[in-house]
Amino acid sequence: MGFSTVLIISLAAGVILVVGGGLMMYMANLVRSAYEIKVQINSEVEERLSKMGEDLDKKSKWIKRDLLEDIDRVKTNLFTENSSKLNDITAPLLGRIEALEQGLKAERAEWQKAVEADRATIAALEARLRRGGGGGEAAAAVQAARDAKDAKEGEAGSPAPSAAPAPGAPPTAAKPAAPTKPQSGQKPASWLPELG
Repeated sequence: MGFSTVLIISLAAGVILVVGGGLMMYMANLVRSAYEIKVQINSEVEERLSKMGEDLDKKSKWIKRDLLEDIDRVKTNLFTENSSKLNDITAPLLGRIEALEQGLKAERAEWQKAVEADRATIAALEARLRRGGGGGEAAAAVQAARDAKDAKEGEAGSPAPSAAPAPGAPPTAAKPAAPTKPQSGQKPASWLPELG
């Protein structure tokens, strides 16, 4: 083997080594740049994800706040609407109840007045009969008591009393059964008409 052959082989080996080393360095640079790009992409992705998470948190808080405000508004509207409807329903009922109570009170007062008038009339008649008045006087007392009762009822809102007969005349009862004069030997209290 000659010197030129060894030189050519050594030159070829050197070129191969130089080219191979260059390729190795180039590949190493490519790998390093790819790694750096990957790291940069990961950092950017993480940063964007964190920003997106913060934005979503803010938006979710805003949405929750808006929903709570809407719910409170709906609650207040429903409460006011229900209260107004309840007032509209109960107002006429309360008015009717108050009117019925007033009517019952007035009727009760009229009944009490009528009862008191009847008691006073009965007491006056008993006193007149105990004094031993005659039949005409007893009838006049009955008519006077009846007139007083009718006058009191007329003041309380009852119909006007009928015209009173002349003194000493037999009493005209408003009831269907007319009073009869006492027979001989009969007590005056048994023939007196019933008082309303």
